[in-house]
Amino acid sequence: MQNTPYSNRHLYSAALAGYVLAVLIGIAVLWKTQAHLAGFSGADESSHFLNGVFVNEYLRAHFPGNAMAFAVDYYIHYPKISIGHWPPAYYGLLGLIFFILPATPVAAMTVNLLVSALPAAAVAGMLATFGGWRLALAGALIYGVTPLVLEGYLLFMLDQALAAVTIAAMLVWIAYVNRQTWARALTFAFLFTLAVLIKGNGWLLVFVPLFYLLITGAWRVLAALPLYVAFALAALVVVPWYWLTSGISADGFNYQAGFAYAWGALQANLHTLGGNLSVVAAPLIGIALLHSHRQRHLTPLQWQIVAGCLSLILATLALQSLVPVDIVDRYLAPALPAVVVLAVFGIQNLFSFARAPGTYRRLVPVMAVAAGMVMAAPGIAFFVRSHQKVDLRTDVVAPLISAASHSGEPHIALVDGTAGAEGGFIAEMAIRDSHLQHYTVRASKLFADSNFMGSSYRLKFSTSRQALTALQRLGVAHVVLIRLNDHDAFAHSAQLAQALALPDSNFRKVASLPHLGRTGSTEVYQTVLPVRANVAAVRELGTPSKANVITQRMD
Repeated sequence: MQNTPYSNRHLYSAALAGYVLAVLIGIAVLWKTQAHLAGFSGADESSHFLNGVFVNEYLRAHFPGNAMAFAVDYYIHYPKISIGHWPPAYYGLLGLIFFILPATPVAAMTVNLLVSALPAAAVAGMLATFGGWRLALAGALIYGVTPLVLEGYLLFMLDQALAAVTIAAMLVWIAYVNRQTWARALTFAFLFTLAVLIKGNGWLLVFVPLFYLLITGAWRVLAALPLYVAFALAALVVVPWYWLTSGISADGFNYQAGFAYAWGALQANLHTLGGNLSVVAAPLIGIALLHSHRQRHLTPLQWQIVAGCLSLILATLALQSLVPVDIVDRYLAPALPAVVVLAVFGIQNLFSFARAPGTYRRLVPVMAVAAGMVMAAPGIAFFVRSHQKVDLRTDVVAPLISAASHSGEPHIALVDGTAGAEGGFIAEMAIRDSHLQHYTVRASKLFADSNFMGSSYRLKFSTSRQALTALQRLGVAHVVLIRLNDHDAFAHSAQLAQALALPDSNFRKVASLPHLGRTGSTEVYQTVLPVRANVAAVRELGTPSKANVITQRMD
């Protein structure tokens, strides 16, 4: 690589400064929305959290026992873990962290904050290579306030960790192209494996080398042995996992593959990237690409960074447009750091025009600063509009139920609400029940049939009387109704409420807690007379059918 105007120490300092700046932005977002105190309410948040809690519990008390048997038993108690639908790498990290930090939503959101800010370090480090501190911090600031990143601070998801790993893998790939050492090949393979085992979207890293070679023409790297050995080792890890879990992960596909999906997804994904940085980003990226290509022999490192960023963007768009999982904004998180780097490189190139003779050259710096401000505008607007994250009060309800069922006998609680609301309650119960004495049943599973993504739905019972009979058969002692905006979550929610109101229901309301941050309430019902938990019926209801498929494949 060519020499840069700054030493490695200065580049690392710029990366650290960019990271700290992003963390401070995240703290401001959490303070404004109180997301770190609100618990989980998103559809997938509680699953990601509980998967980490499950790993910690397994390592703490059940290792080296049968992990699959423990997973099935844990799922029956708390039916929100989902390792298999998502890969295990991030959950393994969380499980280890929970040996140090308490397994609570607050601790999880703290980890999420620190992870979400990591790509900003890469953005600042790359921009410092040729632009110095000012450009590095400007890039970190623009990245840190994009709507996707701000949303990442609010939700406990996997996309933030994936973005951090993929941008790191891109940088290692550039280093490998410059010198084909075993250490760099194995590091890239490790990051590839880690990305794929964090989330299926990590497969985009397969396309990064391909696009990079097409852009730069550096095909000579294919003659080196280390890359092939490294990828073979990675395949030995990732292929068996995806073979074991393919039947589960396929449930998450919402579309059919084909041209119609690919074209629609590509348009939506480009719109997402543009919406995060405004319309000025596209011409700035074009300027960066054109300028860097023309100067590629004079500034080869800058060209390599530009080519790497473009490769990461194209790889993300290719995977998300070809694999018909879903069209979701946060799936573009891996591409966003690269988009910011190219756009800010474009701003730097605008400044270079100011040195050329001409009447309007003094306007160029003003235009460059204005472009940066315009790119930051969508994120600033997002921050201004952001409101308090809804708090379902499940952290208050769970201790009430745990205290009311201290006899040591099995106890069953049923929760009804949206998928996120049910998961939020399940998470709060699980972290207070390390000995697995309680069982939590989801009303969405007891009273209805639906697939993993909720795209199909059918009531199991036709009357509220039948719904009450199902409660009595299980021996449910507590029912928790979570009503966002005071509306029933599903058709069975109204049916359940009617069942609780029947004269012989044996349930009475013992608490009603208004939500914080949004209209709604969480109601708790308790049986008047003691009931006996029908654990066998709960196990019959709760055993995940896909577990048998994995067990058979392992055998």
